[in-house]
Amino acid sequence: MMIEQKTQPDAGLRRLVRANVRNVVFEVIVPMALFYGLRAAGVSQWWALMAGVLVAAPYVLWTIARTRKVDLVALVTLSVLVLSVVLGLLSDDPRTLVIREGWTAALGGLFGAWMLVTVFLGRPAQLTLGRTIAEVKRGAEGADAWAGRWDTDARFRRGLRINTAAWGAVLLGSAIVHVVLVYTLPIDLIALVTNVAWFGALALLITWHVWYLRKENLDA
Repeated sequence: MMIEQKTQPDAGLRRLVRANVRNVVFEVIVPMALFYGLRAAGVSQWWALMAGVLVAAPYVLWTIARTRKVDLVALVTLSVLVLSVVLGLLSDDPRTLVIREGWTAALGGLFGAWMLVTVFLGRPAQLTLGRTIAEVKRGAEGADAWAGRWDTDARFRRGLRINTAAWGAVLLGSAIVHVVLVYTLPIDLIALVTNVAWFGALALLITWHVWYLRKENLDA
């Protein structure tokens, strides 16, 4: 029985990681590789960008059909894809298709701003997000025990506020930089520069996040 309780959360965590890896591959890496492959073959910027938009749509629809539900992430992604196609068909300017990059970054910035607000009003966002992760890893009782530390452990409260503030500041700052790059860089450089900048910042943030959780004993 004890082995079963330990295996189930681990399996849930692995499924969560695999799902996020698939999202990155099919919504970021594949469209970017297709764009630069088509550009190298002499295809125009407009068609290369449109191909990147269209290749991501089947994956999003497949995800919705497989899970039989439309979560917030899937809804946002699908709406951005539809908006990109509509604007692309209304204009022959390839930069209109890049709105997907700017819009997605702006949503990330709004999420970061919300995280910053929760640091000062109510409970920090990482308490809610961490509890979700704890439930995947430890089950409902383990998640309750982890979240219950908020009421009794001052160091726990301070650590979660600092962690939430760090995530919020990086997400908001990255979004601002991302939007500026989308509307100022040459079109052929946007996908490469923005993705390298974003994943670089995310890698540094996650590295700090893991170190800080262990240092302050905050790991869910």
